[in-house]
Order: sequence, then C-alpha cells, then structure tokens
Amino acid sequence: MANVGRLSPNGDKEEQFLEDYFTCISRCEHDKAKELADKERDLYKATFGSSWGLFLLSLSHFAVAEKNYMSLGFLEQKGFFTRSKDTLKSGYQSLMHDLRRVEEAVKSAEEQSFGMTASTLEFEKLLAHLCDQLCFFTQARQETIHFYEQVHIMGMTKHINFEDLSMVIEDIVSVHSKNFHHPILAPLKSVFGYECDILHHLLVAQTTMSEWQFLTSLLHIHEAHTKLTSWGALIQLRETKKSTFGGSSKHASPPALYPWLNRFKNLLLSKFSIYFYDILQRQSSPPEMKSLISKTPDDFVTRIQTFHKKTDACHVALVLNTQGLDGVYPGGYQCPGRIVETPQGLNSFPTIFSYPGERPANHFPSVVMMLTEGREREDPTAYAQDKIHYLYDKGSHSSYFYTQVDVRISLVVIFESKKSEKDSYVNTFMNDIATHLRCTKFFISLKAGSK
Repeated sequence: MANVGRLSPNGDKEEQFLEDYFTCISRCEHDKAKELADKERDLYKATFGSSWGLFLLSLSHFAVAEKNYMSLGFLEQKGFFTRSKDTLKSGYQSLMHDLRRVEEAVKSAEEQSFGMTASTLEFEKLLAHLCDQLCFFTQARQETIHFYEQVHIMGMTKHINFEDLSMVIEDIVSVHSKNFHHPILAPLKSVFGYECDILHHLLVAQTTMSEWQFLTSLLHIHEAHTKLTSWGALIQLRETKKSTFGGSSKHASPPALYPWLNRFKNLLLSKFSIYFYDILQRQSSPPEMKSLISKTPDDFVTRIQTFHKKTDACHVALVLNTQGLDGVYPGGYQCPGRIVETPQGLNSFPTIFSYPGERPANHFPSVVMMLTEGREREDPTAYAQDKIHYLYDKGSHSSYFYTQVDVRISLVVIFESKKSEKDSYVNTFMNDIATHLRCTKFFISLKAGSK
C-alpha cells in the first residue's frame, strides 16, 4: 500500500517541498535537488500523468540542466564521447515545452474540477504560475549560454568588445529579471542576479579601465568582489559524508562557473594594479606596494622587472592614447572642481606605467610617431590582433617594439641597440603580457580542455 502514494496534492506539503528544492538549486546542490524531485514523484505514482506529476518530472530534468550549466559542460570540446555545445540549449528548450504541457494539464484540471477541493484547485493555479515563470528563466539561460559561447569565440579571434558584452548582459537582465518573481523562485532569482551582476560589473570595470578611469573601474571591481563573496557564502563548500574507513570529511568544490568568475575578477585586479601603479604607490611605501602587487594572481610588474633585468632593454612602458578621449586626468582620477587641461602633443600619449623610472624623453617622439602611424594604418577598434610592431631608428641606433593590449593602451619596449624584429625572447614576453592584459587567453580558458 505504501507504494500507491498520495493521490492528490493539497498544497501545504508541496509548497514546502518546492521551497526546499529551489533552495538546493540555489546552493548548487543539484544532485540533492534531483533526488528530492524523484522521491516526491514516487509518492504520486497513481497520478503520474497529473499536472503535479508532470511538474516533478520537469523539476528532475531542470536540476540536471542547472548542474550542466553551472559546470560549463555546454562548452566541452567536441569529441567522440562528448556532447555537442547545443545539447544544453536543446535541453532548456525541451524543458520549456514540458512546462507548457503542465500549464495545459492545469487548465484541463480546472475545467474538470468536479470533486476537487478548493485547496487543490488553488495549488493547481500555483503550478501554472510557476511554470510560466520558469519558462522565462529557461529562456534567460539559453541567452546566457549563447553569451558564454560568444565570449569563448571572441577569445579565439583575439578581438573582444567588452562594451558590447556588458550591453548583452544588461539586456538579458532588463528583459528577464522581472519575469520570475514568485517568492518560491526567490532563490533562483538570487543566483541569476549574482551571476549577471558580477559579469556586468567586471565587464564595465574592464571597459573603464581601458579608458584609464581609476575610481569607476575600482568601484566596479569592488562591487563584483562583494557579489562574489555573497554568492560564495550561499554555495559555500559543504562537507560530504565521511568515508567508510573513518577518514576525514571531504569538501565539494564549487561549480566551474563560480571560480571562473572569481578568476576573472582577480585578473582585472592584477590589471588594475599595473594600470594605476603610480597612483597606488603614492598611497603606500615601496615595501608595502611590492608586497601587495606580489599577492595579485598575475604580477605584471615583477614580470616586467624580470624581463628588464634579463635583457638590455632601455625601457618598458604602457602608453595611453588620449586622443578623442574625454575625461583623462593625471593618475586616472579627477578631484571634483579641479580643472585640468586636455593633453596635447606628446602629452596626449602619457605613460601609465614606466620602468625603470620616468619615460626617456629622447625616445618618446619616435614612440608616439610609431603609435600614431600604426593607428592610422589599422582599424582602431581591431586592437587585439596578435601582432607586434617593430621600428629601428638608424639615427638614434635604437629599436622599438610595441603591441596593443587595449583599444587605447600599448605595451612598448625600447632598446638602445639594434635588435632583431624576430627576437624570440622579446616577442614571447610581449605576447604573453598582451594576451593576459587583453583577457583573450583567459576567455579561451572558459572552455573545458582549452589551454
């Protein structure tokens, strides 16, 4: 008799189940959520074809889809035993159809409501309401899947328009965030909000950083960090069961999406530390600055210093092109009420990082000429090309290398000697720094198995 199960949901216990289920989803406990849905479905074997039975089946599939999404499984390399990248999109599309079927079942139940209690009828209406809102959520998931696919493709093509990416996230949020607002779905909406807000803040931070806006980029990195911390507390590492042999408890790792976003934040923090190195070092002592910089995941400053020591390089610098850019201030920040003249001539190409010491005045006319001519020759928006430019000045017997790392920022290396344009050590160093600062190498890493 126990296998027959309950014949008709009355609402109270089912609503508690739904709250528990979506709480598990928000904590990335997808296996537990699926187990809850499957067990609850077993209790209603006699009414498997009912709206509640169909809804529980959809929730079981939903937990699997969310697990795949959070693990970035939809970006797996194609292979003989791997799924295509469209599998998860198709899964969410199938879920939408299944949820619509539940809505139809509810309408049918309402039309044949003879003998149905008021509480059961009210619960049927709740199911229809939840199905409608979950359809919007699955649509949002399909759009964010497409977003991550585009991010990976941009990394491969070495051309990333961060402003366009941030606008895509803004559109997804503006269209969908208000469409799944039922209190039972609050945990789901919370996770959606964390993910999209973090992405938006990081992308805006990158865009404003490339325009040398100190305070704006700092605030967006801080906001992203705050959201990551809150989300991390929600999906905090939980202990698994102890082993049969009495070993210590193991901790489950967070799903791949969360640490990827955290690494993105850390990369931008490393980038911020070199783009605004001068203003940061004025706020601390040299030992403190060195200690803080060394703790960043990508210590660009030390890498540049090491390169300088191992070569006969005269100078290494990051140069900003301020032409046509509004609101460029010394140090990347403007005190309210202070008037600063627009940079002119050579000053319109300030060094935002310079090692060792101040930029060599005798070399920068050649550097600015090289940067200006290079920008005129090429599409100014197509900065992230894997290309290193070279110039040898016979008059000064000096060699100049540069590559663009952002739309307006270039990495420049100067030698007071004749260097080969194909010098492997110089080219490897510049390519390595550039791919990290452009974020292209990092975006490629979004796909499992990519290096």
